[in-house]
Amino acid sequence: MLNIKDYKKKREKDEFKQKLVRHRLVILYRIILVMIVLTVSAILLYINYQNKVYTDYEVVQEYERQDADEANYILCNGKVLKYSQDGAEVFDGANNAVWNETYEMQNPMVATCKDSVAICDYKGNRIYVISDAGEQGIIETKLPITNISVSQQGVVAAVLEDNDVTRIFLFSKEGEELINIRCTMAQNGYPVDISLSEDGIKLGVSYIRIERGELKSSVAFYNFGDVGQNEIDNYASGYDYIDTVIPKVKFINSSTAFALGDNRFNLYRGSQKPTSAFETILNEEVQSVFYGNKSVGLVFRTGESENKFRIDVYNEEGELSLSQKFDIDYLDIILKDDLLIIYNDTRCIIYNTHGVEKFSGSFREPVLLLVPTEQKSKYLLVNRSAVQTIRLK
Repeated sequence: MLNIKDYKKKREKDEFKQKLVRHRLVILYRIILVMIVLTVSAILLYINYQNKVYTDYEVVQEYERQDADEANYILCNGKVLKYSQDGAEVFDGANNAVWNETYEMQNPMVATCKDSVAICDYKGNRIYVISDAGEQGIIETKLPITNISVSQQGVVAAVLEDNDVTRIFLFSKEGEELINIRCTMAQNGYPVDISLSEDGIKLGVSYIRIERGELKSSVAFYNFGDVGQNEIDNYASGYDYIDTVIPKVKFINSSTAFALGDNRFNLYRGSQKPTSAFETILNEEVQSVFYGNKSVGLVFRTGESENKFRIDVYNEEGELSLSQKFDIDYLDIILKDDLLIIYNDTRCIIYNTHGVEKFSGSFREPVLLLVPTEQKSKYLLVNRSAVQTIRLK
């Protein structure tokens, strides 16, 4: 039987436990409340962003430049790559040169992957490999070069002409020959296009040949990693297509590639041996193809007086995520995150993946290149005389 002293201690102990439970419940309720508020706020911000429409822009920074009229500009890993017959450079939005390279070329060809850049002269014998860290190496070839592709690490694939034989070489960025694939019309066909994966392990090749009087195209994938060492000539997988010309094959990331033919569109997926994941027969002529690292957009003419073009955007699973009509003669189309950016030298239209028009407006000066930034409302505009950072409003 408890005495009064023990009873008081037990009661105090029970009261302490009850207070501790209530305190913990209060903290839990507060955490839940904060989480609810944050979740609701995030949903409201997302809805606000999805529904927000910009009608104009303001220039927040501007840096003067003086460039020759023959220079070309392309997007390179969030920066600007300018190249011409005399040299190339990459610069950022503050007009700071990341690197520059001088050379003499008649018809420069450029391949990029992340910050790696490969440049050569069409039918020349030298390939420059450059990254944000500067020049990585110069590759010398004995045969004329007709096509190149580069990986993120600076590995270069090159198509070289050798009389009636065509060769596909793989080079390290330092110029070491890694792989030599011999192509003949009787065996493989002629390599129309090539594409290295970002990791430099897989190579996609589109071949064309005549077999028994029929036109045949093939898409072949080679693996130069451990898996490919167990395969004959590193051949990992491939597909044949009758009465089709496939001028374009491209890895959009390390495990997804697409092939675009004159009458079909195919997606292939696989980290080691890419297999066919999606295909569709095209009943309309494709005007252009654009791609990001997770999607591919095909542009068609509609035949309408207004909205002359339509772009069908497929995600990497082959799902049609957006079909959008538009009416400007485009200079470039950018697929970035959840945005579709269409522009020419004087106009720009931006849609989200739901087809909501986020911006439609005109540039105040002719634009050569538009570069999205990490902030969805900020862009770089490049012209012959300046680099501008603009903010949509």
